[in-house]
Amino acid sequence: MFRRVAGVLVATFVVLAFSACGGSQAPVSLAPPTPVQQLLDTIIDGSFIVPPRTFKPFEIVVAAGMSNPRLEGTFTASGANNDIEVLLLDEQQFSNWQNRHEFKSEYTSGRVTADKLRIDLPSEPSKYFVVFSNRFSTFSNKGVVADLKLRYQRN
Repeated sequence: MFRRVAGVLVATFVVLAFSACGGSQAPVSLAPPTPVQQLLDTIIDGSFIVPPRTFKPFEIVVAAGMSNPRLEGTFTASGANNDIEVLLLDEQQFSNWQNRHEFKSEYTSGRVTADKLRIDLPSEPSKYFVVFSNRFSTFSNKGVVADLKLRYQRN
């Protein structure tokens, strides 16, 4: 008798639990999520010279379908005071900066010898420029060694 009552109670509990969890819905998939693909685009990998009173821009394109884009890497300057100015500007702000108007930057180093970058960018499609500027120098070339990459994900 006890086993029969216990069996009925267990069966009732299972039916109630199944109903409370929305038993009529489709079963939940336990398959692993699709892996996120990490990708890198090389922006700069090497050395170059920036003559006095000039600058050298490198284009960065954040395309549709890129998520969590981030500019990362390092740069080092040599020559004269071993300094360079580095900026990260969107397309409109780069135009303002080129024409010596007010601008807003995603990154501005000031005059530095070296730095390490890790800058998150918006995911919407856009164009940026990382600019190595030696506009402030009257006579000296600046040698730059840079390794900058655009890291992003694509599902």
